[in-house]
Amino acid sequence: MKKFFMPLILSAVVLVSACGTAKDNSASQAFSKEEVSNTITEDEAYNAVINYNKAIDPEFDAGINTEGYTEYWDVSTNEDGQIVVLYRSYTAAQIRYYVNPTSGETYITEFVPGIIDEEQKTGETFNARDYLTEP
Repeated sequence: MKKFFMPLILSAVVLVSACGTAKDNSASQAFSKEEVSNTITEDEAYNAVINYNKAIDPEFDAGINTEGYTEYWDVSTNEDGQIVVLYRSYTAAQIRYYVNPTSGETYITEFVPGIIDEEQKTGETFNARDYLTEP
């Protein structure tokens, strides 16, 4: 008797799971379309990083030093889909802000050639969506 009911129960579970999966997929596809329309762009991520730095340091100046030092900002999207805002200081330190374009969650890393062997998380995090406009 158990041999008859076990395959029947397993079949029912698979059938119910498959029906639930199809329903869940259509809902998540609709959610994904909504997320895409709210995705943070590279320009918005850059502005959010600048605004964040202004908020935590009122004396912060995003301008580049004009005294001949190699200092710059760069924005790109990595292979994982994260927006990476890089600040390369005149001391060669590289500060990277990794922005999730959907959620806005951002973490910061630091790499100092010759001092730190590899990029390291600083432990500092924020949500870029909170800084899309100037404070």
